[in-house]
Amino acid sequence: MAKQYFNPRNVQFLLHEWLKAADLNRIPYYQDYDQEAFDMALDAAKQIGDNHLFPYYTIMDKEKAYHKDGVVHTHAGLKEGIKAIADGGWISANASYEEGGQQMPLTLMNAGLFIFYAANANTAAYAFLTQGAANLIRSYGTEEMKAHYIPKMYSGEWQGTMALTEPQAGSSLSDLTSAAYPQPDGSYKIKGQKIYISGGDHSAVDNVVHMMLARIEGAPLGTKGISLFVVPKYREEKGEFVANDVLTSGIYGKMGQKGYVAAHLMVGENDDCTGYLVGKPHQGLRYMFQLMNEARIGTGNVSAGNATAAYYAALQYANERPQGRHPGQK
Repeated sequence: MAKQYFNPRNVQFLLHEWLKAADLNRIPYYQDYDQEAFDMALDAAKQIGDNHLFPYYTIMDKEKAYHKDGVVHTHAGLKEGIKAIADGGWISANASYEEGGQQMPLTLMNAGLFIFYAANANTAAYAFLTQGAANLIRSYGTEEMKAHYIPKMYSGEWQGTMALTEPQAGSSLSDLTSAAYPQPDGSYKIKGQKIYISGGDHSAVDNVVHMMLARIEGAPLGTKGISLFVVPKYREEKGEFVANDVLTSGIYGKMGQKGYVAAHLMVGENDDCTGYLVGKPHQGLRYMFQLMNEARIGTGNVSAGNATAAYYAALQYANERPQGRHPGQK
């Protein structure tokens, strides 16, 4: 196994000497983040990577997630890694102090994420998909939604997802058929299928919070009729959590991230799935682009992290592998 997965000096060079990112502390919102604070955060990220992520990278690739008897099983190291990232304040990093966050500049946060992705992209991807889903609730959800979901998501106890793709629609979201039926209490009954849902179900968390696109009964066709809903795996009723009729029928493999689950979800098969409207009706795709754009940046960061880890593994192998004989020994 490789001994190094990134070069701290390279990250410091990019942040301090090229981007001069610590100058962001001239902005009052980021005034606590001088160069020393940047370096402390990067060191903290490296400690999490060294102790809780990198040791499991190889084994999570070999012992991939699997689906059995309706349960998605993941390696035990996943729960430890998510908890370490959450306890370090990284899932909540870009939220304000008042919202329980670190008020961290995005440049610094993404440098930390790069370290996590290089250490173990399998684990880190779960945590930062949750961050993106929580950000979506923070931007457009009700105060009740924020109070109910975000603390558990920031703590790493609940997973967040974005649930867009459907079997018959693929990437053509205008053709989605997942339906939402209004209920007297203001909630909606949700029915449909979603596929390729990253982090869609797994054993390392107590609940999964799906940010799901669906069409309210009677809504216009095409993208203009799409709304956004919070659809939890378990919903709260009278102070207790009950199954919300979101079932995993199978999982898909991810190339290069065998420990990162992509689920096929059956939603409302028993007509007992409750969803909660986020923001205004028919604005769902516009809202979801916030999370989609964050995910695009994250995917690039994952690629950079994987490529960096691969480079250092290859470098170590090249330095250690005997090849031929010394000219004097021929």
